[in-house]
Amino acid sequence: MEERVLEQEKIDWGRAPADTPVCVEKEIYLRDIVQTILDGFETPEDVMSELSLTADDAGTEEIPAILEIFVPVINAWKSGSCGMGCAGCTGSCGG
Repeated sequence: MEERVLEQEKIDWGRAPADTPVCVEKEIYLRDIVQTILDGFETPEDVMSELSLTADDAGTEEIPAILEIFVPVINAWKSGSCGMGCAGCTGSCGG
């Protein structure tokens, strides 16, 4: 019997709910990653250090993709150039 390995479904982090798990083992959710960005941590290394994650922890390979989406949006929001949501967006954040 041939063994099949199921490929993990790719998550659209820009549309994922805040309670989407990133690292199940350490109970790290999308909201935790976003909070670290709000706290000023913007690189995968800084986020992982702040959340006590290592490269061996499952799910940490997703952190760069999450940062790629949320860092520009949060920085635009902090600088006042974001319209506070994509529904009424004028396109200034590129999202």
